[in-house]
Amino acid sequence: MPSGFENSNQVYSMTGYGEGRAKTGDSTIEVTIRTVNHKDTSVKIRGLQKDQSLAHKAEKFVRSSFPRGRIEVNIATEGGKGLSSVELDVEAIGQSFDSLSRLTEELGLVQGPELKDLIDLDLLETKPPYKGNWSVVKNALVGATEETLEAQKDEGEDIKEDLLAYLSEISRRLSRAENWVPEVVNQYQEELKDRIEKLVEEGVELEEGKLEQEVAVFADKVDVNEEISRAQTHIETARESIKQGGVIGKKLEFIRQELQREINTLGAKSKDGGIQSEVIEMKLALEKFKEQTRNLA
Repeated sequence: MPSGFENSNQVYSMTGYGEGRAKTGDSTIEVTIRTVNHKDTSVKIRGLQKDQSLAHKAEKFVRSSFPRGRIEVNIATEGGKGLSSVELDVEAIGQSFDSLSRLTEELGLVQGPELKDLIDLDLLETKPPYKGNWSVVKNALVGATEETLEAQKDEGEDIKEDLLAYLSEISRRLSRAENWVPEVVNQYQEELKDRIEKLVEEGVELEEGKLEQEVAVFADKVDVNEEISRAQTHIETARESIKQGGVIGKKLEFIRQELQREINTLGAKSKDGGIQSEVIEMKLALEKFKEQTRNLA
């Protein structure tokens, strides 16, 4: 995990964009970073094909800066005019010249290659100003990274408020459902007793102790207080995680799954229309919660 995130009380989105620049000679290295949602960490570096060592360092830096998401980095050069001698990749050109020289010898040609031959064959390669200059590339990366993280933090704050609002909505509806539980249980008990009394009137013999036991078992099946209590506990855990901040996307998804189970059980056990209505609204709020947690680092 990138340093600083585990101790941060900020909530970060995985979506962001930033730019950074650094001067080198008469040219400017420009870095743009775009981040989007991803279950793990995926980094794509563009623009450093001619210097794999820098590309490796840049990827390592980016991975250490973002905890999660798909990070696309584009590195380009702007500003420099014309072709100066320091921009020629002398090493690459020398290798091309040596290859042509060996070829002329193998073919038995009298005259060896000249500079114009390299130009005609498009072998006069240039060296990008960033080549071998990690400090310049890093400076541009730092600027783009800081701007991207700031954008992620701003969006994360908006997501944080939405998540807390959804949790409050679910908690409120759980409390309403809880208020109806005693009445629902009593209603079921009375209905069951009425049916049993009719059976007795019709001559069906029932053991008194067994009758009371069956009533108690049935009442327990329709009593959803435990599910409501556990659901409220999950909500408090989620709230605390959000307030603590840091990298919490995966943790909130796990809590959401546990909360989903309790709400589903609540809906399955209760046949009361009022509670069922609350369950539907809770599921809708929880689905919105799920979508938003997918945006968090």
